[in-house]
Amino acid sequence: MSDRTPTVRGEFVAGARSMVPFLLSAFPLGVIGGTLGLAAGLSYLETFGLAMVVNSGTAQFIGFKLISEGAAWPVIVLTTLILSLRMLIYSTLLAPHVRELPQRWRLLLGFGLIDAVFFVAFDRIKGDEPARRKSMFYFGASAVMYVNWAVATVVGMIAGHLLPERLRSGLDFPMTAVFLVVLASALVGWKVWTTAVSAGALALLFLGLPYNLGLIVAAFGGAFVGMACEVVQRRWFPPKPTDEPAEEPEEPEPEAARVAAGERRAVEAARDTDGR
Repeated sequence: MSDRTPTVRGEFVAGARSMVPFLLSAFPLGVIGGTLGLAAGLSYLETFGLAMVVNSGTAQFIGFKLISEGAAWPVIVLTTLILSLRMLIYSTLLAPHVRELPQRWRLLLGFGLIDAVFFVAFDRIKGDEPARRKSMFYFGASAVMYVNWAVATVVGMIAGHLLPERLRSGLDFPMTAVFLVVLASALVGWKVWTTAVSAGALALLFLGLPYNLGLIVAAFGGAFVGMACEVVQRRWFPPKPTDEPAEEPEEPEPEAARVAAGERRAVEAARDTDGR
């Protein structure tokens, strides 16, 4: 037992260290999130509790925005669920590699699942190492990100309390700028462009719906357009086969042919010897 403890502990530390670059980029977002919670009219406890329960910057920011606009709670819940659908894909990819873990461990790892943790830990999770060691690497990565987000949220709440009201109300612009940067980096290919433009057009078209239902319509409409683009590409624009045929490997000389050739050379050599 004492031989395994340092190894498991080392996996936890390695997972935490792997997230250092993401800690630096996530901390400012957590600060903005804490400030936005107070700007939306939530208390300190409500802001911190929502950040810790949701554990998703995207869902948290959109939730604060909808709360400040007076949206109904079913709309807020449905919107955050739609924004978190990608986690279902992540969970599907991770599930086969953590089945042997107890259910309480799988629930804990599922709660700590965020984009950065998935991209860093997935290669380790699908490896051939024991499940406990892989899960500790994952747990170390998610734990340090969770603590980082909690500290950043507290700093944001303190900063938001000190800022004047007129400055606090304008802090949603950095959030918008961050999302624009993320969106711009993802706009690669005609399918993504078509999906994004369609969703934006639907959001503007249904802007007047009550309780911000236009966002729901835009999300579902954009997803439908994305699936339609995928079908169109597979049906009308299939990948072109390569022009150059694959080189066939040279067949090795059969063993019988090699033996016969060797015997023939031996007979010829013996005949030449007799002739001399």
